[in-house]
Amino acid sequence: MSDQPRILGAPVDQDRLQEDLKKYQQKALELGASGAVAVPVASIEVDERVRLKCLSPRCNQAGQTPNCPPNAPDLKLVRKALARYQWAILIKCDVDVAEFDPAKAASRKPKEGRHAFHSKGNQLVEELERLAFRDGYHLAMGFGGGSCRDDLCGGEPCQVMQSGECRHPYQSRPSMEAIGIDVMPLVYRAGWAAYAMQKEITTAMTVGIVFVA
Repeated sequence: MSDQPRILGAPVDQDRLQEDLKKYQQKALELGASGAVAVPVASIEVDERVRLKCLSPRCNQAGQTPNCPPNAPDLKLVRKALARYQWAILIKCDVDVAEFDPAKAASRKPKEGRHAFHSKGNQLVEELERLAFRDGYHLAMGFGGGSCRDDLCGGEPCQVMQSGECRHPYQSRPSMEAIGIDVMPLVYRAGWAAYAMQKEITTAMTVGIVFVA
């Protein structure tokens, strides 16, 4: 496949699209993802219950950024927008459980561990979105995990909510859950195993998705 720059907005045939999807899966693995699969967007469910879980019991990030419920994009808009895509790349990064539950870490401050958990997956989403854009998919759009306030700003108060100016305007994005995507069925159908937190579980995962075309 040629690595020559492609014209933005030019039609892409299905053969080229499938080749690109394979390339993005491979690139995700090269960048450190533990798994990457192409997902037909028709199989992705946007569910109000997922959004409600951010508010009941209330996440401590709810309302703290423009990307977290109840400020996140309206689900009607999300459904209409996602319906325009055919394929997405779902990625996961396995993370030591101490990153997810800092109380289990021997030498890490709890605050630092909590903020670091989703960073790797979100960075991969950003890289894949950028790669797809360079390949001519000008509407490629990615969503990661967790709050941008934790991941990018170390838990500091959101500047958008205070002054309207984001510290990371080209990296900040809603999580999959914030836009109502039910992540667990996607994880299951990808052949990955997610569990509720248990003492026996030693590996957690963070998941992201990039809608390509």
